[in-house]
Amino acid sequence: MNQAGDEQGKSESSGGATGPRRRRVARAGSSRFGWHSIRRIRRPLAVVLFLAVILTRHQWWPPGFHALAQRELAALRPEAALAWLDYAEILGARRLDTALLRCQAARRNGDPLMIRKALDALAERGAPPRLQERELLLFQAQSGEMAEAAPWLGRLLTDETGDNRDVCISYVVGFLRTERYQEAGTLVDALMKDVPEDPFPWYVRGRVFALQQQYPKAEADFREAMSKNPDWLEPVISLAELLSDTHRQREAIPLYERVLKAPALKSRAAAGLSEALNATGDRDRARQLLQQTLSEGIQSPDLWISLGRSDFEDGRYAEAAEALEKGLQLRPWADDALFVLAQCRRQLGQTAAADAAFARLEEFRNATAELKLLEDRISGPNPTIADRVRTGELLLQFRDPQDGVIVLQSVLNLDPQSLPAHQLLAQHFASIQPPTESSDRQRRYYERQVERLRKAEK
Repeated sequence: MNQAGDEQGKSESSGGATGPRRRRVARAGSSRFGWHSIRRIRRPLAVVLFLAVILTRHQWWPPGFHALAQRELAALRPEAALAWLDYAEILGARRLDTALLRCQAARRNGDPLMIRKALDALAERGAPPRLQERELLLFQAQSGEMAEAAPWLGRLLTDETGDNRDVCISYVVGFLRTERYQEAGTLVDALMKDVPEDPFPWYVRGRVFALQQQYPKAEADFREAMSKNPDWLEPVISLAELLSDTHRQREAIPLYERVLKAPALKSRAAAGLSEALNATGDRDRARQLLQQTLSEGIQSPDLWISLGRSDFEDGRYAEAAEALEKGLQLRPWADDALFVLAQCRRQLGQTAAADAAFARLEEFRNATAELKLLEDRISGPNPTIADRVRTGELLLQFRDPQDGVIVLQSVLNLDPQSLPAHQLLAQHFASIQPPTESSDRQRRYYERQVERLRKAEK
């Protein structure tokens, strides 16, 4: 791969130009009762293990939980890995190796506060400074702080006590975030050669090819990733979206239907499936799917915006405006929805509301131009904290807020006392509606930090 594109996500992190150590990825269907079957009985199994520990007082179980967590990480299921580590800690395994595995799982899961707490736990449990520095570098790489992380790549890859695959994944994500495609491509190629059974590099390269509009190559890579781990659905929905983008909606429909069964991807799959159904003339089924998914309590901007666009195309302008407004409450930076909303307001004769929507669209375009300038400055030799904070603020308002959170977290790595960064993060998590357990926890954390820093200023 000569160039590589952009992959993010809530996903993995690490990179490496030299080959990572081999580590097998769990394959679905490898036996009638394999590791994938254990996932279905995780809770009952944990209860049995707990009782066994209480009754026998043996110390075999922490390595057992760790092995289960490592297996889930290899199979690209960080949430399941974190669950096994939770069980281990409930049973008293507050050990350094548990904290280290939690760092890796938290990075793969992509929750910034979870990552920060995992790093703090490393220090609390007596991790050597070199190990703490390594985990911080991997977090910085995944966050796209390549000015700080990139110079250390060679050292991390030659550290025999580390996990080269983990390093490679973190650095691939970081290079792609910062559009350093050739460096990302080198690491992806190395992963493919050294761990040929791993679906992750094929999926990443497929995303890259898709961004570069090299659709046949992207399709081949997504299908290869799917063949290596049929249970992992990210390549499936990415292939469905690629097929939709290339006007092959009929081929995309069964893939979307397959992903609908996964709660974490249901809203994305329903939005994509509805658009594919609309394109094939099944507009009634498309609208019914969106309404049914929304009635299940799934508050997704993709669903509301898809419903609004569908209503607009059918001439239901009032219903379209209502749906688009709900979508924009959840994703204020959705410029395509803003444009359709402005058109709706015009069709309804609501000139002032139409002008307001067009003004918001212009604000978005201005913010995008400012972000480009800031990103150029940050990638230069002397990035400032103020530029980073402003970048995070604009990302929260006009792009994917998760990127804004990551940038502001990187500010706090450089300056833990940055009041503006804490304030922006507190405001962001307070704005999430309806609040989740995670958003509420993070809001309280950052509000406490703001209060502490304000007291210190007095």
